[in-house]
Amino acid sequence: MAKVIIYLRDTELSALNKLAQREYRVTKAQAALIIRQELVRLGMINTDNTAENQPHSNGLVSAPQSGGVQ
Repeated sequence: MAKVIIYLRDTELSALNKLAQREYRVTKAQAALIIRQELVRLGMINTDNTAENQPHSNGLVSAPQSGGVQ
């Protein structure tokens, strides 16, 4: 999973923290979910229903696994 640094104003960070708490997510997971939802809304990423594109309960999206036995 990639790491991105986002600079927020104090009011934006406070609002993000409040939303994350209300949704029972850690702040980083809430930010990831908001970004993903906006990318889906804009049609920038695929919205198929495969397991690798589904958000986890913590708001993170699993990355496709390579290799391994199926």
